[in-house]
Order: sequence, then C-alpha cells, then structure tokens
Amino acid sequence: MIKKLTSLFLCFLLIFLFSKNTKAESMKKIDIATFPKDILFNVTNLKPGDWMDRTLTIQNNGHQDFNYFLTSEMVNGSDKFYNELQLKVADKDNVLFEGKLKDFNKLEPRFIGKNDSDQLFFTVIVPEELGNDYQGLGCEIQFKLFVEGTLGELFPMDGAKLPKTGTNSFNLIILGAAFVLIGIVMEFIHRRKRITREV
Repeated sequence: MIKKLTSLFLCFLLIFLFSKNTKAESMKKIDIATFPKDILFNVTNLKPGDWMDRTLTIQNNGHQDFNYFLTSEMVNGSDKFYNELQLKVADKDNVLFEGKLKDFNKLEPRFIGKNDSDQLFFTVIVPEELGNDYQGLGCEIQFKLFVEGTLGELFPMDGAKLPKTGTNSFNLIILGAAFVLIGIVMEFIHRRKRITREV
C-alpha cells in the first residue's frame, strides 16, 4: 500500500514539476527582428516640401508563422506639426496607407511565415503649403510592432520586460512540502505497525 501511494505521489509530482506552460512556450517560438532596430526616422530641421523615405524590414526568426501589425503615436513635440505631416506606407505591391500621420492608427495584420521577412516602405512628407511658422517645429513619433499571438493575445515586440525574479522557487517549496508530508505519513504507518506488533 505504501509503495503504491508513494509511486503514485511521485508520478503526480513529476508531472506537476515538468509540465510546460503553453503560453510561455508559444512566446519562446515567436522571434521577430526589425532592421533598423530602434530608430526609423532620425531627421531634424525639416522645412515645408521636405520628405523622408525609409525601409523597415521585419524578420520572423521564430519557429511559427504569425500575423503582425503596426501602430503609431506621437510621444513628444509639436501637435501642430504632427497634425500636418503626411505618411505613406507601402509594401512591394500595394500602398497600405496614405494620408495624414495623425490618422494612421493601425496597419492591418500582415502574415509572415517562419524564417521569412517582409519589407515596408515609409515616406513622411512635410506639405509644401505649410507656412514658415512650421519651420523649426518637430515631433517624435513612435511606431510599435505587435505580434498576434496563438492564443488571441497580443505581444508587443519591444515592450518593457519584467525582471525574472520568480524562477523555480515555488516548485522547490512544493517539492519540499511533499517530501515532508511523505515522511510524516511513513512515520505514522511505521509507528502503527510497531504498536500492533507489541499488542
């Protein structure tokens, strides 16, 4: 009886300790890289009529296919200037967005197969009809790339990462408590047998 109980408990313990978290596994399989890595547009002293062209390459270095999409928001600078900037986003075949930068909320989800890449072409234009009162103004725009997760969740590409503080401490505490419990049960059974032998 004790052997059966002990082996059943150990099997349960092994399954509990070595089972993998599905969400953590899917996040490990998603590996996205961009080029340029950090700054897409780094220009100053724009005047009416100027424009900037940039290419963003998105690579899927992971083990699964996924959909990604792009959002933007102004994080710093002149609202007046930001509201007038024009943006054009295209891939090699189609124009995906063309209009005012302030109206660009989100790029529709785009598919990338594993070990594949996608290129997007960005053009930011300062309209010619803007007056001299726009000269010297600037703004900082943040483009964020999100991956649509397999569980319907969204994973930001370069979001803030929490420190890894939890490790396996909880599992070790459970394991220790289980061994203490097994020891108590075995001692109880051993004493009971000794008492029945003496009587």
